[in-house]
Amino acid sequence: MSVLIEAIRLRCGYPSRTVLDNADVRVSAGEVVALLGPNGSGKSTLLKTLSGTLKPESGEVRIEGDPISALSYRERSKRIGFVPQEELPPFPFLARQIVVMGRLPHSPGFFDAPEDWVRVKEAMTRADCWTLADRPVTELSGGERQRVLIARALASDARSLLLDEPSAHLDVGHSLALVALLRELARDGHGVLMAVHDLNLAAMVADRAMLLGDGRVRADGPTDQVLLDAELDAVYGVDFERITTGSGQLRVFARA
Repeated sequence: MSVLIEAIRLRCGYPSRTVLDNADVRVSAGEVVALLGPNGSGKSTLLKTLSGTLKPESGEVRIEGDPISALSYRERSKRIGFVPQEELPPFPFLARQIVVMGRLPHSPGFFDAPEDWVRVKEAMTRADCWTLADRPVTELSGGERQRVLIARALASDARSLLLDEPSAHLDVGHSLALVALLRELARDGHGVLMAVHDLNLAAMVADRAMLLGDGRVRADGPTDQVLLDAELDAVYGVDFERITTGSGQLRVFARA
């Protein structure tokens, strides 16, 4: 598998404080990696740094083998699709107008091409939001807006997808549809790194998991292995119970 995203000895954060230090990250084509950790552990900061939104304090980020610092904004946007935790545009853009913004890196001018709208419909259909195409995003529910943002990332045709809590606001049915979509994207050769609070969603969708805590990577390996690790209890400060279902799937629950 080719490595799509790689970070070496990464230190990242903000002028007032370092959030994560000495982090090594690798996401290859064909895999889904879950980024775990409690609030404030650095999941969103790491995703922003890997996407180029935040400049690392030290270390190096490479996208498909090239230093991210050497890539133009347009080239980064072609290679990385980013879904933020929350985004509410200040204007009542239609949902399809938000999704077509994912095509901007491919556009030679200011006007959308017919091919762009073909890709928009394909992306919105995959993200189950085509029926929302002509509705203002300011009138959509949180879950509906999240599906539109996922469609925008898909429309970019980027091989690397960075998703910050992509299941936020989604109902059970759409969460399961997200699992199926991410597995399908991995089979198509994408690499997915997703921050997630739902440990059981991670168990269902992710090949690997990275656990963040106390400013560093505390565990990194196959998802079941990380979920069984005592580091999980220590990082979250919770006594977890693990069970294996009749179908052989691991499930994790916090003991009251």
